[in-house]
Amino acid sequence: MHTSVNQKVLEKVSKRIAPSWPLKNFVAVNPYAGFTDTPYADTARILGSRAGIGMTMPLAFYLGQVKDGVIQRKDIQKALETARMGNTSVDTILGKAQKIQKGQPQSGSDYNLLDVASRIELKDWNELLIDRVSFWAAAHFDRDVSVWKTKSSGKNLYQAWKLEAQIDRTTEIMGLPGFRSAIKQLPNNPLEFIDAFLSQLGLDEEETEAYLHALLLKVLGWSSYISGLDFHNSLYDGNKSNLTEFLAVLLTWENYFLNHSPQKQEIKAIWYQKWNTGEPLSSQNESLKLALLFQDALDFASQRELKSVFQKQKPLDSKAEAKAQMVFCIDVRSEVYRRNLERVNPQIETVGFAGFFGFPVNYVPLGHEDGKNQCPVLIPSSALVKEACTDQKHAAKKRISDHQIGKTWKKFKSGAITSFGFVSPIGLSFLPKILLNSFHITRPNKDPKQDGIGKWQKKGKMLDLSAISLADKVAMAASSLTGMGIKDNLAPFVLITGHGSSSVNNPHASGLDCGACGGHSGEVNALTAQYVFNDPEVRNKLKEQGINIPEETIFLACLHDTTTDEISFVNDSWVPESRQKELADLKQSLQLASKHTRLERTLRLNIEGKSDEEIENRVKARAEDWAQIRPEWGLAGCNSFIVAPRDRSKGLKLDGKSFLHNYNWKEDPEFKVLEIIMTAPMVVTSWINLQYYASTTDNQRLGAGNKTLHNITSGLGVLEGSSGDLRIGLPLQSVHNGEKFEHLPIRLNVVIEAPIEAINSILEKHDHLRQLFDNEWIYLHCMDEQGKISHTYHKNLQWKAEEKVAAQVVESVL
Repeated sequence: MHTSVNQKVLEKVSKRIAPSWPLKNFVAVNPYAGFTDTPYADTARILGSRAGIGMTMPLAFYLGQVKDGVIQRKDIQKALETARMGNTSVDTILGKAQKIQKGQPQSGSDYNLLDVASRIELKDWNELLIDRVSFWAAAHFDRDVSVWKTKSSGKNLYQAWKLEAQIDRTTEIMGLPGFRSAIKQLPNNPLEFIDAFLSQLGLDEEETEAYLHALLLKVLGWSSYISGLDFHNSLYDGNKSNLTEFLAVLLTWENYFLNHSPQKQEIKAIWYQKWNTGEPLSSQNESLKLALLFQDALDFASQRELKSVFQKQKPLDSKAEAKAQMVFCIDVRSEVYRRNLERVNPQIETVGFAGFFGFPVNYVPLGHEDGKNQCPVLIPSSALVKEACTDQKHAAKKRISDHQIGKTWKKFKSGAITSFGFVSPIGLSFLPKILLNSFHITRPNKDPKQDGIGKWQKKGKMLDLSAISLADKVAMAASSLTGMGIKDNLAPFVLITGHGSSSVNNPHASGLDCGACGGHSGEVNALTAQYVFNDPEVRNKLKEQGINIPEETIFLACLHDTTTDEISFVNDSWVPESRQKELADLKQSLQLASKHTRLERTLRLNIEGKSDEEIENRVKARAEDWAQIRPEWGLAGCNSFIVAPRDRSKGLKLDGKSFLHNYNWKEDPEFKVLEIIMTAPMVVTSWINLQYYASTTDNQRLGAGNKTLHNITSGLGVLEGSSGDLRIGLPLQSVHNGEKFEHLPIRLNVVIEAPIEAINSILEKHDHLRQLFDNEWIYLHCMDEQGKISHTYHKNLQWKAEEKVAAQVVESVL
């Protein structure tokens, strides 16, 4: 192939690898994101063939769901009709599944020369590649964790690997003679090497794509992390060729077996024979076909249950005037709290909105030079916000000093010689702290938000927004209030409630924080909103745009700790003395709602106690237990995204499994707000849902494995044990309770109350959204004005009315 054709293939292959983010801002990602242009079932066949990746559960799991009554016969019948197998009986399908439920899962074919060489020589060269590449990549991408640094810093990935591979004798010791010499002979330009090597293979364009994709899947963890670097750089004009350079690294191994291995002739002969008739896809076995059918049935069962829940909704009484509005993130954990809060105090109106609240800020803590992006990873941050306090100069100096001392102390403990001096005379002195931490009397790790700041400075968090122009503040405020749908009926108090989690000794802690805030707590975004909305200049400018914030309305930032379900006020010093009684009443309602929410969550956490107080204390203790592998369930169970007025879901028990976004199409005449919801929050919720889905169906390849075996590597990810590939996705303990799966692999159900024509118009405009539904990655439903699910989307902008729903669908206004 020509160089230009190779470049086209490289770009296509790179897009097939979904990005992954480091531990400090770990966010849920759809691992199938590179295949949304391909039908779900076809992707299952491709990934199974190229890498042995499973996209369904074992048949025994689905049969268990049938036995438990989760999947009913009518769900299987619907799946058969959808698959155009309506003439096949349910009993026949169940009988087939019973016979082959213990069949072998689909395994990958021999796509690469490494695969063929491993079979011929009876040695797992793939394992050696993974170990050596992972060992090198951990050193190359190290984030100031290692004491000893690699010499290859400053070089691109391919050049750094060449330097490493020429001095690492492990490959030759393990049985690859001349490997270092073969690396040395390669050109220094990665594209030049790739072009020459692919020309030597002689595959056509489609075959080359399959071949290269299978190679990247061998080291999927590092491939995903590097894809994440390119994704991030694409937002901020950085280097976007990292994954191509990494592919060149992997091809150096293929080059060895093609041109330098003692068995190269036999390897080439067998490999070319396998590719003689095109991509060597493994046959789609009967087990996979049945599993795909039963997965459809499980999804239909979930939809049946969801429709049934909304069918029970009755028209609500006219709303009393709200004394306060509380804006939550759409996160499924907020559903439980919102429901309990509305029950405790009906005069508090709750709102669901993306958890960065429309303020995509870059936040710089005291004593730091670089900031962190507090916004969805799909968009760049656009506003600089700095942490502030009453004695900023002193606090910054103290924090820097504390960090420097801590870094020096860490080097002392980790040094090749000094570590011995540390363990013997000093190690025993840590015994009291170990005991105090174990009994939850002290916190094993300092809270980074408060590290280096004195107690007298912690009373109320402060921000410096001087870098944001008035025009930008006004624009963000107007967009935010419009999106929330409250700009015309603001209450005396508006509580902007971000969320975060509390856990210790948990590498994936940021995965429990707010994904809309880039894997960070939403505290900063909420406080930024408080500053902006309470700014008199901003309010005056908003009034010129027709948005009138009443003088008595006070915006306050709150933080919802999803582990303990405590609600704290970030800085309530802005409330005058005359309104302290109102604030106290609000806090009392929040405390009661927190209690009810904690008690409800204990059912999923299997926490028991002699009294409510004891149970609550056990829930709170999980946040400080460094042996706790499940501090909370996060978003496990997420299966639906409801885009409608709160009245449609208010009072319904959705069990913390639904994302709730407030939206009233009658207040959105041009459907611009709906378009934003479908192109941003909806995509994010699909990423979260499919991340949990993948970590459940194949935790070995698309999940992070056993949390108790994790070792942090390079400060950016985890290994399971001491070697192997970087682990992506969620730990097994995030989806499994030790006895059964806490998360059922169900594709997301998006439910929107809006005219079908408006929804179709947005799908026509954004092909990537339409692909999600047309290719059955997620499902789409329309809700009528009575809160009933009335229509379901069926590919190509076609909809089907629900038979048992009597209410009329939302009429078109277009």
